[in-house]
Amino acid sequence: MTSVIVDSPAPPAPRDRGRPAPGASSRTDGTGRWYVESVRAGDGPALSALFAGCSPETVRLRFFGLPRELPREYADSVLACRPEVHDAVVVHSGDRRRLAGLAGLAAPAEDDPGAAAVLGVLVADEWQKHGLGRAMVDELLTRARRRGVERISATVLPGRSRLLDAMARYLEPESSSLDRDGLTRVYRLGRPGR
Repeated sequence: MTSVIVDSPAPPAPRDRGRPAPGASSRTDGTGRWYVESVRAGDGPALSALFAGCSPETVRLRFFGLPRELPREYADSVLACRPEVHDAVVVHSGDRRRLAGLAGLAAPAEDDPGAAAVLGVLVADEWQKHGLGRAMVDELLTRARRRGVERISATVLPGRSRLLDAMARYLEPESSSLDRDGLTRVYRLGRPGR
């Protein structure tokens, strides 16, 4: 299934890691069309390029460290294309070789029926705060509800709780915990159509 986001900003000129493109502008013309689609087994090179194009700060905030490349175990899980284990979507503007983001919802590690699926989102620096992350999360949550997933969790580094608060606007918070890795919040998913 493909979701389409219409009237989003048009893609910027390519840029090097951590440096804005010469002459880049934050101006948008409103003609962009973005597609949210399931990850495909052949998306490995595009996912690697997405990761390589992100600033060190974006990588640190998503992976809680500075891996030099997309973590192999994570990439393998996403590229296995098994939604019941790790459902993942990408967002692009028509060219799957130039991805603007990746979001995944991994099944809980424990066999506990009350355990929560784990949400992770990576959006290229130039496309943060343009609604692409939210569109990917919305798609994942819709699909999760259809599969019967009842709870999800998201973890952020200390000081980034506003991201979790934003999710609470459309999901029911169930619990929060703080440890050395960050702040984790668990949300209860409503039934389909809620």
